[in-house]
Amino acid sequence: MRTRITTIAATVMLTAAAIAHAGNVGISAGDYYSPTLATTLTAQGNSVHAVGWYNDNVLSTYDVYIQDGSSFADAAALDRFVYHGGTLIQLPWSFTNIAYTADTTVFSRRRRGTLEQLNPGIDVIAPDDWLLAGVTLPEAGTQTIGREIGNRFADGATPVLEWEDGTALLGYRRYGAGLVVGFDVHLVTADASPLSADWSNRIIGNAISPVPELSTWAMLATGATMLLLRRRRPD
Repeated sequence: MRTRITTIAATVMLTAAAIAHAGNVGISAGDYYSPTLATTLTAQGNSVHAVGWYNDNVLSTYDVYIQDGSSFADAAALDRFVYHGGTLIQLPWSFTNIAYTADTTVFSRRRRGTLEQLNPGIDVIAPDDWLLAGVTLPEAGTQTIGREIGNRFADGATPVLEWEDGTALLGYRRYGAGLVVGFDVHLVTADASPLSADWSNRIIGNAISPVPELSTWAMLATGATMLLLRRRRPD
């Protein structure tokens, strides 16, 4: 019986993991680091589509939309996309150029951006957060990065990472049935291809394909056990 319970629980967990993988991704087309990020996400097994313009119907075809830089943006449409279950990932420069609605704002102040500087160091606010699963953060001064300086977390946002100068780095908020993730970093390498670091790609990958929390696994295992016991009852 123990073997059967374990088998059923494992099957349910694998099924849940498959459901959690939101692999149909739209990303703003034509901005500074969209092509590099799209290539990386495709290599991770996602279906990635470059989007130059969207409306509600276009957004409804994606599980995740990544708003990059100063590309076309419709804050009201993004709001509805999240509310109805979509995941919106906001990347640098979009904080400066786009006025998100109050319900989809992760960083409350929009300040100036900077492209090339050494990583000033990162403070971890929530070390056990799901966005950091499998992530090894870089030491201060080890990478050249771009970011928007002076952003603060908005009311209602969950802070995860902060630059050591107090600028918001990574956070998220729930809205309706969906999720908004704000990520204030892009990486600049020798060939000027940003967002190429393993740690930043892992964070974005976690946002696209979230790992269920332990409490979720516990509920799934309990449900599987109850189902098995009910099937074993005599008629």
